[in-house]
Amino acid sequence: MATFSQLASGNWRVQVRRKTRYVGETFRRREDGEEWALEIERNIDRNGSSKPRVVSEVRTFRDLMDLHDEDMREVGKPPRRPKLP
Repeated sequence: MATFSQLASGNWRVQVRRKTRYVGETFRRREDGEEWALEIERNIDRNGSSKPRVVSEVRTFRDLMDLHDEDMREVGKPPRRPKLP
């Protein structure tokens, strides 16, 4: 079961406690928190992992960089210069 609390900043704190697992995260929108909580609860029920599926699919540093680029595009921020030599 997920618990939702609105913080003074207006963000939402979401906490999931299920099968002796505890996971918490902060979101700007409650809807995003509800989706995340549902995914976490499903992951815990299926395979016991409390990690989101997207994070568990990251295998290399390049995968992590690609995930960050996708997140930046999603919020409408331009990618900055690459840190590669």
